[in-house]
Amino acid sequence: MLRVIGANVKAARAKANLTQECLAEIAGIHWQTVSHVENGKFPATILTFAKLCQALETNPDLLLSGLPPLNPDRTDRIKKALARKRKPKL
Repeated sequence: MLRVIGANVKAARAKANLTQECLAEIAGIHWQTVSHVENGKFPATILTFAKLCQALETNPDLLLSGLPPLNPDRTDRIKKALARKRKPKL
């Protein structure tokens, strides 16, 4: 997931014709944070993610596009298991 988001940030930055340093300055974050996000080495906080979206003037959906879907079988198993636990006892 981090690599996909990082690649999307990097592509959006390149499309905006910005350097990592310039993007960092606009977003109010350290340039190394931008580098780490782009390389998938750093799980950005929601605040950092929001700042990057604003600085890149892009929709968050664009930066999240291409993420792999959750495993539907696993999701169903978890929902069923938790639903059984929540049934009221008579």
